[in-house]
Amino acid sequence: MPHLISIAIPDSLFIDEESLRGRTIKAGEIVRAAAIFGAERIYIYRDASANFDKDYETARQIFEYAETPQYLRRRLIGKKTDLEFAGLLPPLKIPHHMKEARVQVGEVRDAVLMMQNGELRADVGAREFARYKGHGQPGQRVTVKIESTNPINAVQAPRPEDTYWGYEVRRAPSLARFLRSANFELTILTSRLGVSVIEKWLELTSRSSSAERILVCFGSPDLGVDKMLKQDHSSVSDFPKAMYLNTFPFQQVATVRLEEAILGTLSILNAAERLAI
Repeated sequence: MPHLISIAIPDSLFIDEESLRGRTIKAGEIVRAAAIFGAERIYIYRDASANFDKDYETARQIFEYAETPQYLRRRLIGKKTDLEFAGLLPPLKIPHHMKEARVQVGEVRDAVLMMQNGELRADVGAREFARYKGHGQPGQRVTVKIESTNPINAVQAPRPEDTYWGYEVRRAPSLARFLRSANFELTILTSRLGVSVIEKWLELTSRSSSAERILVCFGSPDLGVDKMLKQDHSSVSDFPKAMYLNTFPFQQVATVRLEEAILGTLSILNAAERLAI
């Protein structure tokens, strides 16, 4: 059974970073962790302690830029102020980030649609635009399969089910409201106040191995998930099916950074999914 993992982080994720350069580096570490473990979605939920809409927009732009194949970035994204330091982002090197300009028959790629001489064509990152069979509008990102290379013909195709094809970035309301409406077989609330993952290891391996969709929630650098839930007069006990875990039970530092928490927790979850008894 494929496991579809999503992470939820607050829009106050940059509260400990004053510069755009620092925010870009932090965002890069987050998306690398998400990509390493094949996260399908990054939800950015609202921290009601202040207005972090600008930080949300910065995070969204950086996250989406990093996920977009390099050969599509100029047409799909272009130059934006929040991407001034995008050159510092680590390459994700996920399957649809093709580097080879030479296409092959049967290859699946992402493309951006454009008009050329009155016809809808597909920019597949090759030296020429592909003739396109499918639906869509100019400027739209689509997935195509290469049918021929001389000339290049591409047909709209579904994304490969057995290949990781990047993540989506989605806006979410406050954490409590999001959890009430979310539909996941397993939800994990991470907190240093949670139960040690060691104590819950057998339950985690069992539930994660059988869950098709998993959501892992993180607090901000200032507020844990407990305080995030209190913003809506809610608490962990309102979500009895969720696992409330401390995934760093013996930490020797005062705080674990958000990007460190994501990488470490997803690493533990990755092992648990595959070690079910």
